[in-house]
Amino acid sequence: MKKHLPIILILILASVLRLFALDRFPAGLNADEAAIGYNAWSLLETGKDEHSVSWPLVFRSFDDYKPPVYFYLVLPFVKLLGPTVWSVRLPSALLGTASVYLLFLLVNLLFRKDTQDEECHVKTKRFALLSALVLAVSPWHLQFSRGGWEVNAALFFILLGLWSFFKAIEKTVPTGKQTKYFYLFVTAFAVSLYTYHSARIISPLLALTLVILYWRQLVSTNIRALMISVFLGLLLSLPIASQLLSKEGQSRFSGVSVFSDTGPLWQALEMRRAHPQETIAIKALHNQYLSYGLRFVKNYLAHFSPRFLFVTGDEIARSKVPETGQSYLFLVPFYFLGLFSLLKLDSKGKKFIFIWFLISPLAAALTFQSPHALRSQNMVIPLSVISALGLAVFVNLLLRTQKKWLVSGVCFIVFLFGGYSVARYLHLYYVHYPKVLPYAWQYGFDQIAEYVGQQYYNYDRILISDRYDQPYILMAFFLKYDPRVLQSELVMTPRDKFGFSTVRSFGKFEFRSINYGEDKKLPNTLIISADESVDDKAVIYTINDPAGHPMYKFLSTK
Repeated sequence: MKKHLPIILILILASVLRLFALDRFPAGLNADEAAIGYNAWSLLETGKDEHSVSWPLVFRSFDDYKPPVYFYLVLPFVKLLGPTVWSVRLPSALLGTASVYLLFLLVNLLFRKDTQDEECHVKTKRFALLSALVLAVSPWHLQFSRGGWEVNAALFFILLGLWSFFKAIEKTVPTGKQTKYFYLFVTAFAVSLYTYHSARIISPLLALTLVILYWRQLVSTNIRALMISVFLGLLLSLPIASQLLSKEGQSRFSGVSVFSDTGPLWQALEMRRAHPQETIAIKALHNQYLSYGLRFVKNYLAHFSPRFLFVTGDEIARSKVPETGQSYLFLVPFYFLGLFSLLKLDSKGKKFIFIWFLISPLAAALTFQSPHALRSQNMVIPLSVISALGLAVFVNLLLRTQKKWLVSGVCFIVFLFGGYSVARYLHLYYVHYPKVLPYAWQYGFDQIAEYVGQQYYNYDRILISDRYDQPYILMAFFLKYDPRVLQSELVMTPRDKFGFSTVRSFGKFEFRSINYGEDKKLPNTLIISADESVDDKAVIYTINDPAGHPMYKFLSTK
């Protein structure tokens, strides 16, 4: 028990940080979370999603065609707890905690040498514990563990697959268990493909990396089990190919890809116009392929920016905490120390982590928003390992001095800075984040639903501002609107230029921008505005954000 105490304490810390007040922080429930929870409930109630599709392998949702795994993971929680914030977020929080443990196991396997040297084993375990600790308190991992994020579940399956792979190629593992671990490896990686879009790029690249780096170990294992595993992996992945080639898959990619941004194209054309004639040489110098290629490189490199990693983080409000990078600023020297040690590439473990670090932002770089913390979330693993490697190298250097006072003093200072950084992050997360960025998680829709539920039969029409993303699904979720009725009442908007559409209305509800000058003429209507201009004297009810500022105003045309 004593030897397992450090990892147990780290896992307790990880679980507390991910589970504490999960239903209240983040403050609100975003539309994607509501879509997952409501569709899971709809499947339980009717056997169909909101668009009347029976047990789909891809969920249409907002025409963004979400992968299915997290919906089905949430389903038993919705069965037990009903469509609640807890039921949507709890699976992600639990998988986030489990990921911390998997990283501990993975680092142990990656860097453990076949030697009886006890000191070597101690160093490896210390490194594995530091990796788990860094991930346990990581702002990047916490942000996506505390919401109903499919990407967090995908990362868990990637880690599970990697751990299984390295268990399978261990020399001490019996042939029967090798077979089991190979099957688990390909199954976990295949499941990740059905969990989040970016995994469809990252997981195959990681699998290819494993084959290249560890081919000698692979050919010395159970070849029959290996070949069956390859066949199983291909079989499980086949539906993905048909989805990617379908109209829906192409719509999803065209809506978020870097090619949907016409800026690079117009930039190339503008550069051509600066020349008197468009010769072949000019076209070779200024063309859309080069422009989009440069945009991809810019997007890719942006994810390695110290500003993104340690200072400001993502620009998207839902993916960031004010004044916080994707990792802690105090880890910067250890990150560079770890990166320097990693670049020695003196072990296959280091080579694998380095290649993963390079691979991790590729999916995000293909989209027009970069750097993008959500789509590059798998990067948190190599980043945590590199930072932990720097800490481990630093601790080993201190221990070599054999001066207890120096070791104790320096470790205390590092612990002090680390503790302060984590405490400050938690303060910003729980106190300032809801006040500074209340719209990020669509705060207040539970209160809107409560008021509307009380007044529902007093109005013929309820008009709600669509200022914040997909309000229809939030109302359906918090009102527990009968899925059978919703399926028959949905009225969709036309697709926008990115290929997305949303629900315009169902039942008494209509979702659009408020034009109070015209809308006040509607008979017996409850109007709920966000930041649109209305007559404040006519306001009958107000919902304030956590900072006390008016966020939603209710008006009646009775």
